[in-house]
Amino acid sequence: MRPAWRQHFHLKFRIAGQQQTQQRSRIITQSLSSNKALLLRIGIVIWCSVLCACAQLDNPGVLLSRSFSGQFVIISTPAAARSPVASLLENDTNYVRLHPTLLPVSCDRIKQLVWRQLNTTAQWRGKIFLRLYPTASGDDPVTIDSEKFSDGWQYRISLPSICQKERYVRAIASVLLLEFANREARQRSAELPTWLVEGFSREVLASKELEVILPPPQVSGTGLRMTTLLVNSRYANPLARAHDQLCTGSPLTFQQMSWPAAEQLEGDRGELYRSSAQLFVHQLLNLPGGADSMRAMLQQLPNYFNWQFAFLQAFHEIFQQPVDVEKWWSLQLVHFTGRELSDTWTAEESWQKLDESIRSSVQIRVGTNEQPMRAEVSLQTIMRDWEQPRQTAALESKLRELQMLRPRLIRDLGPLVDEYCRIIEAYLQTLTHPGSLLSFGKHAALRRSLNEALLRLDDLDARRALIRPASKPALPFQANSPPAPLL
Repeated sequence: MRPAWRQHFHLKFRIAGQQQTQQRSRIITQSLSSNKALLLRIGIVIWCSVLCACAQLDNPGVLLSRSFSGQFVIISTPAAARSPVASLLENDTNYVRLHPTLLPVSCDRIKQLVWRQLNTTAQWRGKIFLRLYPTASGDDPVTIDSEKFSDGWQYRISLPSICQKERYVRAIASVLLLEFANREARQRSAELPTWLVEGFSREVLASKELEVILPPPQVSGTGLRMTTLLVNSRYANPLARAHDQLCTGSPLTFQQMSWPAAEQLEGDRGELYRSSAQLFVHQLLNLPGGADSMRAMLQQLPNYFNWQFAFLQAFHEIFQQPVDVEKWWSLQLVHFTGRELSDTWTAEESWQKLDESIRSSVQIRVGTNEQPMRAEVSLQTIMRDWEQPRQTAALESKLRELQMLRPRLIRDLGPLVDEYCRIIEAYLQTLTHPGSLLSFGKHAALRRSLNEALLRLDDLDARRALIRPASKPALPFQANSPPAPLL
């Protein structure tokens, strides 16, 4: 007979031992379950890989490829039999065979060009799936679908394996612009205006066609697959084609570009529309802050059923209503079609014209009966010394002058002109909206804005002086040699 305290201790120890055994058993069971789940996942992945490999062995035409950026996924469907139409289209220079292994590179290059136009390097969010199907005719449909998921939007493009070059670039440019516009969209997808898609696709084709259209390699005599490309040409202005068509045809108004009918996009009328759209997009992007405003418009598109509201909100500093766009567009057409594209000034002329535009000519009278003398004042002098009404009028005039000057300057001076315009616009904004109701608050805001503008202008002037082209050295003067004596 054990004492009571021994029985109680023995019972307590036995219960504790049973609990430890059960806990150890649960841990072993959970470990075995997790290992089984892991082995099951690994088995599924291996099995899927084997199935995909077997499918590609059974159907060699089925190819899955992905772009280097990871945004584009290409799925190629094999053709049961080669169509006779495909052989004819391959010999047409307006068409290109979209090879599944080269298509991802082409898509990434188009994206880089579009992003460069928009001046953005933001990371993509929506994956784009491209399905290549066998070509049956020269007018096979190209379709774009978008679908909203819990983690964002995804896009699907169906393309014929042999596609017209312009239709292919238009489809990729369209889905890239759509992907950028829908990044913050919650309820509905953006609706892109036709001129925007046509303008960007023409800009891509006109500037870098050889880099974005990649034909498949051909089998050489040695059995190697290679593509030979020989280019022997001078730099061509990307607006040259648009210039020729708009000079000979009747350019479209802003209203006609806004809501084109189906027949406006076909044949010669379609070419005229695409040339007008390219020039319209090109000139918008060349406005001060044009790329920023274009990105803002794309981001606002999902919020409106009418794209014009998003357009006017994004470009509100330049256009307050559609009639302002129409007037601006008419001036652009007159300027563009009234001169040759080669009329751009040289580096030295461009620098001189910009220098003259930055300074203002004024008349100064020393005495009452004295003739007025001409003098030149800088933007800093106008901002610092002139009274506000006269100052505002002079700065607004300078802003318009710089905007009209920019298209004829060399490319290197473009960013400087944009910066001058941004400084003037910011200072004018402070003059009209100082941001404070109190008198001393207004004066403080104006003083801060003035000091900031003066510092930025001084820095710009220094940068402009550094890139001034070197003047051509004058030929040394040579006195005429004396005539030879007569014999």
